[in-house]
Amino acid sequence: MRVLVDDMQTPENRDRGTLSGADGRTYTRRSTRMSRRRADALIASGTPVVLDEGLLTWCDGDDAQAAWARERAYVIATAPTFEQRAKHYVWTAGSWESDDGSSIIFLVEHC
Repeated sequence: MRVLVDDMQTPENRDRGTLSGADGRTYTRRSTRMSRRRADALIASGTPVVLDEGLLTWCDGDDAQAAWARERAYVIATAPTFEQRAKHYVWTAGSWESDDGSSIIFLVEHC
């Protein structure tokens, strides 16, 4: 399933640094940098992916696998350099969790 969740976000979400997911949970950032290997394992176990491309898109199931396969090569674990962004867009991956322990992978695009 692929769902635009940008409109689900409230001013409170932005003020508290949380995200309202398509599954009805509220997620909080736990880490801002994640390796591709760690993300591989989480996505293989069914963790949804949220793409921040200016708008927030929630992907789960096969759509999460497809989004990850398409963008994985461009995920970096450090802050992007000017040279990296000049060659191609890059992503940073972070781990977000809900109060019940559910996780998402949050990908931020850097152009």
